Amino acid sequence: MNAYKKRIVLIVEDDASMQKVLSISMQKMGHNYKIAKNGREAVDLVEAGDVAPDAILLDIRMPVMPGLVALPKLRTILPTVPVIMLTAFGDLETGLSAMKAGAFDYLVKPSSLDKIRDTLEKAFSYREVMEMKAEEERRREQLRVDLEKRVESSYEELGNVYQQLKKMNMQTAYALAETIEVKDRYTQGHCERVRWLSSQIGKAMQLPADDIEQLEYAALLHDIGKIGIPDSILNKEGPLDEREREIIRMHPIIGAQILSTVEFFERAAAAVRHHHERWDGKGYPDGVISDGIDRLARIISLADTLDAMATTRPYRVALDFAQVIAEIKALRGVQFAPDVVDVFFASGLDKAYFKKLEEEPHRA
Repeated sequence: MNAYKKRIVLIVEDDASMQKVLSISMQKMGHNYKIAKNGREAVDLVEAGDVAPDAILLDIRMPVMPGLVALPKLRTILPTVPVIMLTAFGDLETGLSAMKAGAFDYLVKPSSLDKIRDTLEKAFSYREVMEMKAEEERRREQLRVDLEKRVESSYEELGNVYQQLKKMNMQTAYALAETIEVKDRYTQGHCERVRWLSSQIGKAMQLPADDIEQLEYAALLHDIGKIGIPDSILNKEGPLDEREREIIRMHPIIGAQILSTVEFFERAAAAVRHHHERWDGKGYPDGVISDGIDRLARIISLADTLDAMATTRPYRVALDFAQVIAEIKALRGVQFAPDVVDVFFASGLDKAYFKKLEEEPHRA
């Protein structure tokens, strides 16, 4: 720190003789100075930016605005600028009180040139330390802001990557679903309708976003295991015999095995395995009952069965709206989870599904 650097001192003093003494002292020390006649004038000067002092000499007793009133205002505007109070010989207690209120030091009027110089030099050194500290704080704050921006940018980039990955995953799922529909000519559009209806039910049940995503994968690929079922069974006209039923009942197991080998379909695999389980435990392949059934599978079970009843299959023609609705209601708590059925009807998804079905191009 350079003790001989030219500084700017703001002298706040109402007494003309003291103004002259202090201004001469500043000249002898080689410092620039500015004079304000009272606290109000000093505050106005610094607020307007008319003076940028390195230190302030502030008289305690002045008209308009005394020093103790001006002190906190000046400290607020210029927090790193030291304020030295000017006090009369018999007013030392007030000077000490001012230091407790934020003043750097005080000088008793009149003071010698050496005393003024010594006090000011300490104040200037203090100012430099405070400026360095403030600069360090500014750098630290800027570093924090920059870091937050980088983190936000990273999150945004990760979010973009995630969305791209999610899109790719869904495209993969659609591609796999198409292989099912090519193999089973009676299920054209079935996987997409089951995905749509399952997703709508899941949202109505307020499932978390991650569960909705996995629900869509599972619903779209619930019949992927049919890849391993002979075409003669899938497309057989009329009812299946017992042996054929046993074979086709393998498709949830085959589907779950296929999906479990792909990391982002791993959660969906459990739902695919259970989508033919029944609430009463009479489903397949594991015969689990009620809450033992995968939560996502309970939703897919309703969507899959409803779409199967509402569309023509090799073994029967499509049922009409009233028949399908009556069947779903009758199987509440028997084949289907009660809460899934309740949400399905409460959300008006029965009407929404049949409207969607009627609007499909090949049905126009």
